[in-house]
Amino acid sequence: MDYLLENESRFFRLGVYDPVELAGMIATEALTLGAASVLIRSDGEWLTVAADEDWLRDHAQAFSSITPFPQAGVNSMLVEILAVAFSAGVATATREGVEVVKGGRAVPAPAAERNAGRTVSFMRRREP
Repeated sequence: MDYLLENESRFFRLGVYDPVELAGMIATEALTLGAASVLIRSDGEWLTVAADEDWLRDHAQAFSSITPFPQAGVNSMLVEILAVAFSAGVATATREGVEVVKGGRAVPAPAAERNAGRTVSFMRRREP
């Protein structure tokens, strides 16, 4: 996490955490990894990316470490870890249930969307 926080400018086009840009990066990742339908929703302070397929084969690793993403290029990585590093709260869900990755237990309703293969929800605001 220290590396990510110290090198924020390497991950966002304007050099600082941009939650809308991050939602787009997660959506692109889901499409690249096999989802046919991806939706981004804004629920006030939360953004949720929902896809028809579960694009994360090892979600525990994707939310806890820099994980290679070779399908997007040699130096690419999965970006869910950026949500954990920079936002104040993160949740993910599959048809089996909801998991709070970071922050309190309150998650937005779209996080638990039962028809989605996977959702990733994260707070717009930065880590305090």
